[in-house]
Amino acid sequence: RVLVPRLVHAGAGGAGLVGPGEQPEAWRLDTAGTATLENVVPVPCPEVLEPLGAGQVRIAVRAAGVNFRDVLVGLGMVPGQTGLGGEGAGVVVDIGPEVTHVSVGDRVMGVLDQAFGPLAVTDARLLAPIPDGWSFRQAAAVPVAYLTAWYGLTGLAGLRPGESVLIHAATGGVGTAAVGIARHLGAEVYATASPGKHAVLDAMGIDEAHRASSRDLDFEATLREATGGRGVDVVLNSLAGPFVDASLRLLREGGRLLEMGKTDIRDPEFITAEHPGVSYRVYDLITDAGPDRLGHMLRELGELFASGLLEPPPVRAWPLSRAREALRYFSQAKHTGKLVLDVPAPVDPDGTVLITGGTGTLGRHVAEHLVRAWNIRHLLLVSRSGMDAPGAPELLAHLTDLGAEPRIVAVDVTDGAAVNDLVAGVDPAHPLTGVVHAAGVLDDAMVTSQTPERLARVWAPKAAAAAHLHAATAQLRLGMFVMFSSAAGVMGSPGQANYAAANAYCDALATHRQAMGLPAVSVAWGLWADASGMTGHLDEADLARMSRSGIAAMSGDQALGLMDAACWHGAPQPAAVQLDLRSLAAQPADTLPALLRTLLANGTTTRRTAATGAPAAGLVAQLAAVPVEEQHRILLTLVRTQAAAVLGHTDAGAVSADTPFKDLGFDSLTGVELRNRLAAATGLRLPATVVFRHPTPSAIAAELREKLCPAQAETSASAPVFGELDRLEAAMARLVPHDEARDRLAKRLEALLWRLTDGTPAEATGRHHPTSDDGALDAASDDELFEFIDRELPS
Repeated sequence: RVLVPRLVHAGAGGAGLVGPGEQPEAWRLDTAGTATLENVVPVPCPEVLEPLGAGQVRIAVRAAGVNFRDVLVGLGMVPGQTGLGGEGAGVVVDIGPEVTHVSVGDRVMGVLDQAFGPLAVTDARLLAPIPDGWSFRQAAAVPVAYLTAWYGLTGLAGLRPGESVLIHAATGGVGTAAVGIARHLGAEVYATASPGKHAVLDAMGIDEAHRASSRDLDFEATLREATGGRGVDVVLNSLAGPFVDASLRLLREGGRLLEMGKTDIRDPEFITAEHPGVSYRVYDLITDAGPDRLGHMLRELGELFASGLLEPPPVRAWPLSRAREALRYFSQAKHTGKLVLDVPAPVDPDGTVLITGGTGTLGRHVAEHLVRAWNIRHLLLVSRSGMDAPGAPELLAHLTDLGAEPRIVAVDVTDGAAVNDLVAGVDPAHPLTGVVHAAGVLDDAMVTSQTPERLARVWAPKAAAAAHLHAATAQLRLGMFVMFSSAAGVMGSPGQANYAAANAYCDALATHRQAMGLPAVSVAWGLWADASGMTGHLDEADLARMSRSGIAAMSGDQALGLMDAACWHGAPQPAAVQLDLRSLAAQPADTLPALLRTLLANGTTTRRTAATGAPAAGLVAQLAAVPVEEQHRILLTLVRTQAAAVLGHTDAGAVSADTPFKDLGFDSLTGVELRNRLAAATGLRLPATVVFRHPTPSAIAAELREKLCPAQAETSASAPVFGELDRLEAAMARLVPHDEARDRLAKRLEALLWRLTDGTPAEATGRHHPTSDDGALDAASDDELFEFIDRELPS
């Protein structure tokens, strides 16, 4: 399909995950409330500022690795456990007593406690130096994955040169680490991954003869043939169920299976009896190895990395403010290698913020706002005219009265050398902590009247100056880098093609900086009510035209609040526009710009969702007031909306009512999150297998209606059938556990279920049919169900 950009409400998806506070370093991300990834929120942690104990180190975290445990904790799947982020990299800022091998200022990586925040405290034994030339992202991706693989393959399996090893899920973090380590040890590597990731295995050097699918049991026959019937010496396992049995059968005499997934733990004595000559070991890195052993292994790995014998894994990075997106991406198994979160520097109240266009209308507003709301005291206001600008002395006096120490300087920010000198000249006692690029000029003309000179006149102070600021500050640890862009670059604006192009460049630069791990946000502003040098020429006709197009002017206070929200949200290029949705909705549908259609649709969806997402009592009352068909529609909308949110879609229309969840891309973790969302919205206690047992949104909606409106369900046309089922259930309860009739009854019920589903055999539809083992599902923990659901809902 051809896809075009759409504006959508920023909402609360990422808002508030990063922001200033009374203690800008004493916070981290953790879970709160309902067990969904939306409830990963910032929480205060003043304990990270407490005096250090013996052997402890305080780290200014620069990057934190994301692991499977973080997703489980975020979804509430690890009872009693909280705390996100178990590894990371950063700079030592403080050491406690008895710490000898780490000093303040050292760049370190290691196992950290709750690393999704600016500061973390850890045991000094769990740290090692970052190899020369490595980024913080690379360093943060290493500790847990490589320690897990190294400990398993060397410490427990004793993998030797010439032996063979099967690594399951080899494209993930631990998998890629294990492949590299096994090759270093001189072993022959076999690997599995989902078919969609076999190209990644190929790029890792694992040819077709050494790889198989992790989604079906054919890997046993495939790899047995590949090994000439001999099998393998070691299996590093993260699968469950019959996949474990198949892996055990692949082991030759003296083989070792290392269980690190722990979703299907077996009895070692039973394994020994069933597979003579084979050993089975379940291990947990942190618990089993201990801090001394972990530190020793981490330093061993560091030496191998420094010598080039091992390579860091492929990394995909996300800003910490978008941690929810990263966790969801992980939960959907879309990643290869490691996911890492870039941890931003806080805006230092004692640092300096540079504002271009600082003596203009917008620059003045921003300067005062930073003093009042952000507690910034050192401001460097830059303009072409400096102190000769109209009102500059009064601005200086006003900011001084507010308690700030401002400076106004005359600098041409279109000159790269001048910008370099400006940045280099910032007082080191108050180093640069932020940049706000608010400078810009207009030279409006129709496209046919544009000239190179007109383009350059607008481009230089906006786009070229942004590029110079980026280059001059790229090596600095800034807390903020805000560019004032324009909605002209997003929505278009008559006669402003040159201005739109310059601002679109700023939008792209923000995305580029975030990809580099640098702070950046380019705010595409709508109309400010306060006339500036760029908007003072607008007359009543211009404003009326803009109003008819749905764009209204916003007050200065409102705009500055949106600037704060944009900084906290984390998206690189938000649009801050006061839209009159009623005016837009009144326009003929065929004239409404495609850019705005989803925005209006979301407004409708949001209102409808608010009704269906009400507390259970309100939802039941709402359902009781409407006919059966409307009940199903309301609940189907609820299911589709929540399913769309889990998959990262902004519109429930992306989820068809009758498309199987497995075809929509659901797997075990996303299925659990959908269960959690529906349970919170309805007040019902739903099993983790609800997606598995009801394979489509429509089927789940029908089940919810039966639970929420039982009286009406019983009076429906199907009531006699359900009455017979009730009597059958009572009769079944009288059967003794080992009665032969139970097996015959199970087969008869399967046949009836096939007839209910159009008589199509289960093998043809891919649907699961209940068996006498299904009762175990209700008693199973969510963790125990993960691999089971994965096999039924392959990704």
